[in-house]
Amino acid sequence: MKRRISLSDSVPTNLPFELPGGLDARFCEVMDVAPVMIWVSNTDKQCVWFNLPWLNFRGRDIQQELGTGWSEGVHPKDLDPCLQTYISHFDARKEFRMEYRLRRYDGAYRWIDDTGIPRYARDGSFLGYIGSCIDIHVHRETQRELRRRLLEVDQLRQRAEAAELKNIKRTSELAQMNRFNVAGQLAATIAHELNQPLAAILTNSESGKVLLDSSAPNLEELKTILTEIKRDNQRASDVLNRVRELLAKAPFQRKKNDLNGIVRDTVELLSRLATSREVDLGSETLSEELPVECDRTQLQQVIINLALNAMDATSGMPRVNRKIVVTTMRVENCAEIAVSDDGPGVDNVQLVFQPFFTTKSHGMGMGLSIARAIVEAHDGQIWAENKTAGGAEFHVRVPLSGR
Repeated sequence: MKRRISLSDSVPTNLPFELPGGLDARFCEVMDVAPVMIWVSNTDKQCVWFNLPWLNFRGRDIQQELGTGWSEGVHPKDLDPCLQTYISHFDARKEFRMEYRLRRYDGAYRWIDDTGIPRYARDGSFLGYIGSCIDIHVHRETQRELRRRLLEVDQLRQRAEAAELKNIKRTSELAQMNRFNVAGQLAATIAHELNQPLAAILTNSESGKVLLDSSAPNLEELKTILTEIKRDNQRASDVLNRVRELLAKAPFQRKKNDLNGIVRDTVELLSRLATSREVDLGSETLSEELPVECDRTQLQQVIINLALNAMDATSGMPRVNRKIVVTTMRVENCAEIAVSDDGPGVDNVQLVFQPFFTTKSHGMGMGLSIARAIVEAHDGQIWAENKTAGGAEFHVRVPLSGR
């Protein structure tokens, strides 16, 4: 049980008429009602007085605390650094501040913030130290709990980042699988695109050989043939580069790109496939640049998936209705792509982006799901809606660069 100390208990019983260390009774009375714990030491480093708040906190009388008795209440792990701080600053006559655990009247150790300063007589002679202490245990515990919570938050953040990276990797892998599937569909048109410039190169090469074998070769005509060979070689190279970019297994990497250029290049890549399927595929892009931070190949994959989906949707329609338009626009601080078709529309615009949801007998239901994952990885939105006049329109909206 806590023992309550009275005012008379703070005055040493062995010094009834004179207080030690230059103290006077009026000072002690004032300090006894102070809201902090106060101690006073003499020139020999020994404590000679404690106020009532200290004694009440400790639950001991002043005789037990005098000298080095107070140190009996310091936590064993804190005692050496506590005494080292006290002695070193005492010898240097410097102020100090330290924190340590002090045993309370109920046996519980509480964190104490202890500040000590040198005290001097009127003539400037050194008298010892006076210190004040406050119980900071609740504050320390609150700070420790706060640090624990912050650590938990940081761990959650790290796990979330790891999960996001894992999701991006999975999306990239699915997108690459999807690109190989698209490449299979484009194989015939790619071969056709390559055959044209290669056939032209072969024809021009044979014509050039005939000219060189002649007795008086026409150099101007030969120069024209070489220019055409160079042009056709570049055409073939461009086709191969587009295929290589489409199939490249590269990490998700954002770079600044013009969305208009991505749309135009993608429509050009799909143009022969559209022709072979008797689909009128075109693009309407803004004249102004639409800069976006994106992975060009993956955003191109989104457009390809939406365009192929539109081709499939219009495959059962009359030839005149097989029309697909890819449009770009600016909406406030975002760039938007719209892929519009004149097909039968979408039965369920809410489920169409779910994995494995498909209305096609030959489909796996992953194209639109992959498109959504890629768009969301770009901090964007994707949605579908049915047009009033018939057909469907898919929208992709991503933030503009430097918004």
